[in-house]
Amino acid sequence: MKVFGKKVAMTAAAVSLILAVPAGASANTQTVDSYPVSSGVTYSHYTHAGTNHINHVSVDLNDPYTKLDVGIPSPLAKRDATTTLANRDTRDGNRVVGAVNASFFDMKSGLPMYLISQGNEIVNGGVISSSREYYVSKPIAFGVMNDGRAEIDEFNFDVRINHQGTNYKMTGLNRERQSDETIVFTPQHISSTTGSNEFGIEIVVDTGEPITSTYYGQQLTGKVVKVRDYGSKEKVTIPKTGFVISAHGGKPLERLKGIKVGESVSLDLSIDSKWMDSSFMLASGPMLLKDGKPYITMDTSNWRAKAMTARTAIAISKDKKKVDLVTVDNKSGYSNGMTLTQFANYLASKGYDRAINFDGGGSTAMGVRKHGSNTVVLANRTTDSSQRKVSAIIEAISTAPLSDPAHISVSRGQVGEMLVGSSVPLTINYVLDTYYNPLKVDASQLEISAENGKASVSGTTFTATAAGSDRINVRYGTATQSFPITVVEAPAKLTIQPSTTNVKPGATVTYKAVATDAQGKPVIYSPEQVKWGVTGNVGAITETGVFKASKVPGKGSVTVTLGTKTATLPIELADGTPAFTDIPADYAYYNEIRFLKDLGYIKGDIDGKFNPGQTLSREHAAVILSRVFNLDTSVAGTEKFTDVPTTHRYFKEINAIAEANLVGGKGDGTFDPAGQLTRAQMAAILVKAYELQGESANKFKDVPANHWAYKQVHILANHKITTGNEKGNFEPNKPVNRAQFSAFLYRAINK
Repeated sequence: MKVFGKKVAMTAAAVSLILAVPAGASANTQTVDSYPVSSGVTYSHYTHAGTNHINHVSVDLNDPYTKLDVGIPSPLAKRDATTTLANRDTRDGNRVVGAVNASFFDMKSGLPMYLISQGNEIVNGGVISSSREYYVSKPIAFGVMNDGRAEIDEFNFDVRINHQGTNYKMTGLNRERQSDETIVFTPQHISSTTGSNEFGIEIVVDTGEPITSTYYGQQLTGKVVKVRDYGSKEKVTIPKTGFVISAHGGKPLERLKGIKVGESVSLDLSIDSKWMDSSFMLASGPMLLKDGKPYITMDTSNWRAKAMTARTAIAISKDKKKVDLVTVDNKSGYSNGMTLTQFANYLASKGYDRAINFDGGGSTAMGVRKHGSNTVVLANRTTDSSQRKVSAIIEAISTAPLSDPAHISVSRGQVGEMLVGSSVPLTINYVLDTYYNPLKVDASQLEISAENGKASVSGTTFTATAAGSDRINVRYGTATQSFPITVVEAPAKLTIQPSTTNVKPGATVTYKAVATDAQGKPVIYSPEQVKWGVTGNVGAITETGVFKASKVPGKGSVTVTLGTKTATLPIELADGTPAFTDIPADYAYYNEIRFLKDLGYIKGDIDGKFNPGQTLSREHAAVILSRVFNLDTSVAGTEKFTDVPTTHRYFKEINAIAEANLVGGKGDGTFDPAGQLTRAQMAAILVKAYELQGESANKFKDVPANHWAYKQVHILANHKITTGNEKGNFEPNKPVNRAQFSAFLYRAINK
């Protein structure tokens, strides 16, 4: 990110105002995932306040096999993705198990912007901004010191030359020269030439000895062999045995204009004693925490600090032995990102002592090693569709050797109650050693057993052999995993799907057995354990449940047996023609009306219609019931009701149902044959005809206890023959129509 105003020397006095922000509580932080990736490194994924996804790689430097390092591209300007750099650096004895993008870089040149060193070797010279509007306005770095402790603190990197007893401070090393700067170029510069424009002077010094590295504490003395004057466009080559001083601006030019060819000039590179001999150090900013409290070394009212974006930071404990690499994502619909103040407050709430900000936004990326692999993969969701290439990363490294098996992960092909005879394959996901390094699995060394003998084992598959509880144990060396199993002789519930009872003659339907336990969860069984069958002359079914219906209408059933349980699905083969001309196949009560018609219980009107909305008379109800119960209507008998003489067209049917005690009169000796049948009367008829008992505990609001059919209505409800309307009413005195009566009768017959 190229975000700089005027630059000043890294040794210049830092800005005096440090903004301290009160810490906020880390409320509502929930763990999404957390697991060790090596003996000293743990990966964790959190959600924070319900709006952000945050990732941590926690590093314990007390672990003897754990260290941190910086990863940089080669060459330095050739940026690459965080995970690519991490995987490039991983090898036996140096496994990169976690990584995070590091400090900022120049998007144009690809070079890091700030100081980077490994050992005392200076990889990149860097700059410091003079304005608190930018992230790095103070010389602050993260690194690991020579005693193995992590550090986040200020530093003083000093680049000086000496000419004839006078010391001059330089403003930078091995980077592009800016306005009013004096830069020193050594052979370790990314280019063989300085690349400086003509608006300055350049002094070439030769020491006479090859300079193979640039490092803290280095002192070089040589003779001036060339001075490129102001205005010259000549490219100045950096000698392999020397260095070049490049100056721009009035004051620098005034100080150095007296240096002549042949004169002696010395170069001195130094850094604070505390950073000397550090394992590595990497400058960035702003600092976010100090002494456990937010401490932000930039203007937090600036747009860069106020932006809700992805962030990356390094945080350390007070004893400097615990280090966390931290990212917060910014992805639409997933994670909101944070301002710098929010980020500092979050880190303070987690108990860290110090923290420093690294490059964020599209650069934010974290990689981790997953169990079973040595490959570092992306752990967070980057702001862009892919990882941005960066100029440096921080790596969490395990140096642990391979050891004996200690952890094993096994997954089952299916989980649930097992039917006797069913089999489940096991998959060995990975075997890890003591330090979570993946081990190659030798299948011959795998041991699988059942504790209680309710299952047998063949290879990596176990088969249920007897009902009961058992535990499957898996062992590989000293690594073990076990899980309980329950074996049953039959599922708690067995159904056939689809539950289609009406099938067109000649049609093909594929049925499936659905077996579940008492909680409704699937029961494990093998396909060959399912036994299909057909009763009645309605067709045939294959061993896989494919039913081919007969071409002749009829009734029967499809059966399925699993273990000791059998389920039955009634099948009716309809001829495909409408039940009546006014009852299409999609009519709400089509199945009920079709069922009654096919059995000859209802005939419809002479015009071929059923007229489902017409109310039903008591005499027509008597006719239908006489057919349902197959009553003998050939004998006339004597008159039973004064209003149903022997000349009445339905005299025989009404007498027959009265004789069978299915329907009685009105108490005054009449039957009222032409009267409309009410819903209450219908309830009384069905309860009496089918000898139903038991009232529903839930009562209809419009059927009071003193209603003459109170008991019958609620017995009907108890048997689910009626449910009332959406208002919880039964409407007992309302006439019942033909469709409703058909539905009630169908339910009563099939209760």
